[in-house]
Amino acid sequence: MPDSRSRRLLPLALSALLTPLPALAQDILPAAQAHIDAARTIAADLQPTYDFFCVPGNARPNDFSAPAMTPTKLFDNLYVLGNAEAVVYVIDTGAGLVMLDAGMPNEGESVLVPGLQALGLDPADVIAILLGHGHSDHYGGAVYFHDTYGTRIGTTAADWQTIESDTRTDAAIKPARDLVVSGGVPLDFGGTVITPVAVPGHTPGALAFIFDVTDNGARHTAGMFGGTVLATAYTPMAGLERYITSIAEYLEVAQAHGVDVEIQNHPIFDDTPGRLAALATRTPGQPHPFVMGAERYQRFWRIVSECMQADIITRNAAGR
Repeated sequence: MPDSRSRRLLPLALSALLTPLPALAQDILPAAQAHIDAARTIAADLQPTYDFFCVPGNARPNDFSAPAMTPTKLFDNLYVLGNAEAVVYVIDTGAGLVMLDAGMPNEGESVLVPGLQALGLDPADVIAILLGHGHSDHYGGAVYFHDTYGTRIGTTAADWQTIESDTRTDAAIKPARDLVVSGGVPLDFGGTVITPVAVPGHTPGALAFIFDVTDNGARHTAGMFGGTVLATAYTPMAGLERYITSIAEYLEVAQAHGVDVEIQNHPIFDDTPGRLAALATRTPGQPHPFVMGAERYQRFWRIVSECMQADIITRNAAGR
């Protein structure tokens, strides 16, 4: 359980992260408008993503105080649980459970363990946690799993450095350096292969993960982009510019792997609530709401990129 010092420090750290920054100017420059128009042209059936990133005032950080979501089985071998705006995915590899991210600080025992149990999964079977990036809302429960079950924790060398150099987060919450993951080097868990893809920008060592899922035995390929920039005002300009390049590079890898399932660790811009509702009422023969197809997946991330490029132009013009 979190100690009293963690409970005192955490609200202060979270309030600092969530303090609103000044909004970007609402007058849209022609160069920025061109990117917004490009995003609108391809948005079509992806309006929530366009609305979040391209409509001024809608983009925002995730809410650290959001409630826990209902633990849900998404595919035969994939589950989701945790804070509704900083979720954790669990892959059943057949040789143990692998978690993508570890949720919010101090919620390992109170949220993730009962969530796993509600899904019929044993927390002691979690053999590895792979971090999308090195911020506390993604590694918050990692120490608990490591200390309680011996779970290994993996991220890139760059984001181990991100974790270690973070002075805002209580040291008791921060995991010690463990597995070092490299983009492009597949990880094999008993025959289940997870391919990490380097997507620096939000943090220097952010990762995406590509892996197979099955829906009643039918194979699909999921992509979880673990370093999404939700609000550009919270990321330095150099990071934003690298982020645009990372999206383009990631889409090449995703296309080569045939990624057709979109999942997100900050599911506040991809209509995850609507898709979960559709999954709950899905009947045999209906399409899976998380299977969007390879072409639509590519458009999804191109919308994000176009909107981000518009924001970068606006920020540069404003000298921010």
